[in-house]
Amino acid sequence: MSNIFINNMFSAGKLNEAMKGITSISQSGAYNQEAFRYLLESESKRSERSGHSCQILLMYSTDARGRIVQMDSYVAKTVMAALPRSLRETDYIGWYRDKHIVGAVLTVLVKETMAQVSTHLQPRLVEIIRAELGVEETSRLQIRVCQHHELQVIESGEGRFAVN
Repeated sequence: MSNIFINNMFSAGKLNEAMKGITSISQSGAYNQEAFRYLLESESKRSERSGHSCQILLMYSTDARGRIVQMDSYVAKTVMAALPRSLRETDYIGWYRDKHIVGAVLTVLVKETMAQVSTHLQPRLVEIIRAELGVEETSRLQIRVCQHHELQVIESGEGRFAVN
C-alpha cells in the first residue's frame, strides 16, 4: 500500500472517531468540540499546503473582568442560529471550547481579503445577534477573528482569554 493511501486511511479513522461524538448536528448544525477541533486542524493544514488561508471566528461571553464564562444556553442557540446566516456553507461551525467558546472555521480565504473578513463579518453578526438578544446581552458577547497560530493565547489561558 502506498503511504498516501495509509495516511488517508489513518486520517479517515481519526475523522470517524471525532465524528462519533457530534451532538445536535441536525438541530443546530454545529459540531461538538472534538469534531470541530479535528476539522480546524485539518483545514489549517490543507490551507497551508494549498497556499490559501483560513481564519477562525470565536464568539464568547465575558464577565465584568473580561474573563470568558459559560455561555447561556439561549445565547448559544442564538449565536449558532446567526452564524449560518452570515457565513458560507463551506465554513465549519462548532464548539471551540464546550459551552464557552463557539467557533467557525472560515475556509479558503485569499490572503489579501483576510482583513476584510473581520471588517465586514463582525458588524453583521453583531447586528443579527443584537436584534435577537438586545443590547445588554450582546454587550457581554465578544467576537474575535484570528489566525490559527493566535489560538495559543486562548489555549494558554493568558490575560482576558482565561476561562472561568
